[in-house]
Amino acid sequence: MSDLASALLDALDDDALDALAEQLAPRLGDRLAGAPEGDACYLAPEAAAGYLGVTRKRIYDLTSMRAIEPDGRDGRTPLYTRATLDAYAKGRPT
Repeated sequence: MSDLASALLDALDDDALDALAEQLAPRLGDRLAGAPEGDACYLAPEAAAGYLGVTRKRIYDLTSMRAIEPDGRDGRTPLYTRATLDAYAKGRPT
């Protein structure tokens, strides 16, 4: 998440967050309805980068440094599950 988005969320009180959640719920519901549950979905480097909020190059760098290991491959393209990316994010210093 960007610094701007983090600052915006920090500035909102509970009522404002509830109102934002109400506005976003229909969009998120539509988006999540077609997504596989849990780790059934593999993310390519571009999607993994978006999920972690880093660049695609950073995903390749982390893979090269063995900070994250691909869960599979599509030809030469490394694929990652959300569980792998979540585990990295939880262990990463902020």
